[in-house]
Amino acid sequence: MTERFSTEDVAEKDRLDYWQFVCGELIGSVALGDYETNGFSSHINLVEVGDLKVGRFTGVSQTLHRTRSLIKSGDNDDYVVLLESDQLFNLDHCGRQRSGRGGMVLIDITQPYYSSHPERLDVIDVFVPRKALERALGPIRHAPGLCIEADQPSFPVISAFLRSLTHHNAGLAEASAARLSSIAIELIAAGFAEKIEQAPPRTMSGAAILCRAQSYISSHIGVAGLAMQEVAAALNISVRRLHQVAADEGISLIDWMWERRLLRAHAMLSENANAGVAVGAVAYKNGFIDQGHFSRRFKERFGVSPKDVRASRRDERLQQIAVGDGR
Repeated sequence: MTERFSTEDVAEKDRLDYWQFVCGELIGSVALGDYETNGFSSHINLVEVGDLKVGRFTGVSQTLHRTRSLIKSGDNDDYVVLLESDQLFNLDHCGRQRSGRGGMVLIDITQPYYSSHPERLDVIDVFVPRKALERALGPIRHAPGLCIEADQPSFPVISAFLRSLTHHNAGLAEASAARLSSIAIELIAAGFAEKIEQAPPRTMSGAAILCRAQSYISSHIGVAGLAMQEVAAALNISVRRLHQVAADEGISLIDWMWERRLLRAHAMLSENANAGVAVGAVAYKNGFIDQGHFSRRFKERFGVSPKDVRASRRDERLQQIAVGDGR
């Protein structure tokens, strides 16, 4: 069985509430946040394969917070194995923090967690029945929040099997789907068992700081003059500590902030909904105080000017109208 949920046919002002309801039906009550000022959109393609449910979640950048006060006894108690894409994903769950791309994380949705997708939402969630995973993995109390990194030998095997299983699910007989889903659970258990047996990882405090810093920057992306001093103050750490943590993770937060602003501005200029918004207004909404500076950085990044992007989108719309009129 395949189901699709989308905000496409929902009025824009109601989309975030609708999406919160959809996520609540799958997971339990959650608090969603929207990084984007306009144009919220998200989609889920959900398939059932034997005992598993697998959902491909895509959409604009967003946050999801499942606090203890939102967790109810009647909620879904599955484990979620989250396959990360090449989009940045931050997670704070069961005392473990992660900030990165790729890999596979185990989430116990009966426990609080906070996730954020500062760039764009693009993940695959595999809902695994609690009893089935605990049968295969054994004592699991310390496993939630663990990540199988993309370079771990078992990761490509597990990832390829799960993706292939969902892709070919429609042609499987019921008995075959049940057997293959059992194999998938055994593979998942094997991967996390390998992780549990490894030596304890290094402290994740740096990843936690970076996660929160990127979340703060993303939620204030339109604030002109946003400085690292303000970000550090919001995290109650020194600017030096903030830069050191980012450097240890191979990231320049300043470069990351400007890249995020430029990508968001490019997306806004490409959207039909913003066709009437002046280029200067787009620059201002993304933290630029000088349109000339915005245009220079934009052209350096994308090879075209903001006005070129706007003109190209206008030409595409006119061509679509002409085709629709049969010209």
